[in-house]
Amino acid sequence: MSRLVNSFSYSHSRGDLFRSCPRRYWFVRYGSWGGWEREADPETREIYRLNKLSNRYLWTGHHVHEMVRHLLEPLRVDGILPPVERLRQELLGIFRREFAHSRKDRSGINPVRKGFFGLLEHEGGAFAIDEADWKPAVDRALSALEGFTKSWVIQEITGLPADHLLDRDEELRTAFLEVDGRAVPIHLKIDLAFRSRSGEVLVLDWKTGRPGKSGDHDRQLGLYAWYFGRDRGVSLESLRLGPVYLAFRPERRETEPVSPDLVESVLAETKTTIREILSLIDDPDRGVARKEKFPVTLRPSDCRDCPFTRFCPDRPR
Repeated sequence: MSRLVNSFSYSHSRGDLFRSCPRRYWFVRYGSWGGWEREADPETREIYRLNKLSNRYLWTGHHVHEMVRHLLEPLRVDGILPPVERLRQELLGIFRREFAHSRKDRSGINPVRKGFFGLLEHEGGAFAIDEADWKPAVDRALSALEGFTKSWVIQEITGLPADHLLDRDEELRTAFLEVDGRAVPIHLKIDLAFRSRSGEVLVLDWKTGRPGKSGDHDRQLGLYAWYFGRDRGVSLESLRLGPVYLAFRPERRETEPVSPDLVESVLAETKTTIREILSLIDDPDRGVARKEKFPVTLRPSDCRDCPFTRFCPDRPR
């Protein structure tokens, strides 16, 4: 069996992580690499395990996304949604099962589902929370799931021809961006994209958190617009992109056109970030990078939710 190679690639979330803390980026992309192998040293194995942990917000948001994804196709075909209470109970059952598994088994050897190694809050110490603090995250997820059933998207999707559904969070999309003569893979995971009956192409991103300020999602949506224009043959004029805040205002359609200037600005910033990352990597093709070359964030607040602090002695205090 050929050995996996940690060759360089990029995504919107990796760019955000690097801008937040280059050292944490190193732990995620390089320090954890190979931690699944039997011959991995104990530190690498532990960094890998920590990297696989979810916090309560990512965990609950993941399951809302998964349930919505599975609802889209039957909704498109016949417009039928299961009763809201049944959906709520199904989601609660998943949460209870994985919560109990995480609290009981901290080894990560036998995850209850593929990719789930447990919850960061169960690590204790600085990550521990009161039992009552779990409820708001779960309640918001339930509200988000119910919000989807009330969202403006329902009417748009119901009865839509199959070839109008362009993406629904089923696979990772990859496009290539040339940066200084290097073709860099750009990975994108698109929650929902479809061609509406009016001919517009709507690209949506499910949000389970609170609405942010205008422009919060420009980087992400700008990359989506570039991808659909370059690789899917969709004209920029027909694109409408935006978030859907499922737990707060799902009835409000917040899609907007994307200007060529925004796409160019996002691409320029993306290239700048890629150059900065590559300048710190010894060998981007073989995945060789040294921790000491990746500086630690200067903001102590960025370390509060970082699971790798015990392997980062020079972090700000």
